[in-house]
Amino acid sequence: MHQDAIDFVRKCDKCQMNANISRRPSKPLTSITAPWPFAQWGMDFVGPLPVATGQRKYLIVAVDYFTKWVETEPLATITEKNTESFVWKSIIYRFGVLRVIVSDNGK
Repeated sequence: MHQDAIDFVRKCDKCQMNANISRRPSKPLTSITAPWPFAQWGMDFVGPLPVATGQRKYLIVAVDYFTKWVETEPLATITEKNTESFVWKSIIYRFGVLRVIVSDNGK
């Protein structure tokens, strides 16, 4: 009977929306502003993904904070050389020298 009650509450939308759920105290959001287009980029890796041609299973993704422009490239392996090449070819050569790269360092 106890298990039936638990199952009922899990399936009940109203029970889920009004449940007394303990939450962490909220923290104020901090916005990140960029001074001009293509000056500040956020970068991250995505993967592993299903293997594509050339044994590529990772993506390197860069997003400009001002314009929200996205640059991405598929990679077979994540290396310093691949990352450096991506930054030079996809960002610096196309948009000029950037001011800041924001990364979570793989966290």
